[in-house]
Amino acid sequence: MEKFNIDSKTEISFDQNDWNIIENGVSQDSKAKSLYKYFSLNKYSLDSLKNNYVYLSNPKDFNDPFDCSRNLIIEHQKEIEDWQYVETLNNISEIGISSFSENGMEPLLWSHYANSYRGFCLKFKPDFLNERNKELVKLKKVIYSDSPNPISINVKFAKFYQFILKLNNWNYEKEWRLLFQNPTSVNSKYYFDENSIEEISIGYKFMEPGNEEERNLKDQFDRLRKEKFKNIPLYTVGPHNTKLELQKLRLVEGTVEDALEMVNKNISRMFK
Repeated sequence: MEKFNIDSKTEISFDQNDWNIIENGVSQDSKAKSLYKYFSLNKYSLDSLKNNYVYLSNPKDFNDPFDCSRNLIIEHQKEIEDWQYVETLNNISEIGISSFSENGMEPLLWSHYANSYRGFCLKFKPDFLNERNKELVKLKKVIYSDSPNPISINVKFAKFYQFILKLNNWNYEKEWRLLFQNPTSVNSKYYFDENSIEEISIGYKFMEPGNEEERNLKDQFDRLRKEKFKNIPLYTVGPHNTKLELQKLRLVEGTVEDALEMVNKNISRMFK
């Protein structure tokens, strides 16, 4: 068994290609209780929903340039001289990543990853990983730190470290990551059983048609949901009527029209 101190409060205990996170002397959960995946509404997310897969991204496409930075590995660090081109520090092709959250009601996640409440969110069963390619995939909790220690490539945990470490600024995401080795072998798509989806939520602005293309995407989503996920609970998420927080409302029949009617009723009550 190998141990590594990430910072003054967090330690990793690593053994047999798996690890345990210990914070302030307390062992953390190794399995998520719930997992949520946020999507913008576009042709790619509809294809993902239709064909039961999540996309495995290269970290260079993440919105955080420090995410998966090679600077966490001591031997990969290098000085940059004046006027030298500043290259991307997280262009990694051998690992594909798909991100999930423990929280399906986080305002910033709905804003950043569901196109300002115009997208949707899937709740997955925490054990949704299938048996295919089992030796190539891991589902692990992200570790957040204000001042993470760099690691030597000679430490066995180093091959995973940069993929599951983020700066503490991002801890509101409560992220878990699906890590897949050699993503090109599966065309950067990780397929799951459609029965792994427990519920679907749409943002409250989902019902506001912006243009013809958006209306068409919403129609495709609604048809897909009625045909394929008719037995899956559907919710809408938006601002609470009287509090500065989100609320989630169950759609009785599970149609966009029901959601719009519900929102209109709530707005009417607010101005009485």
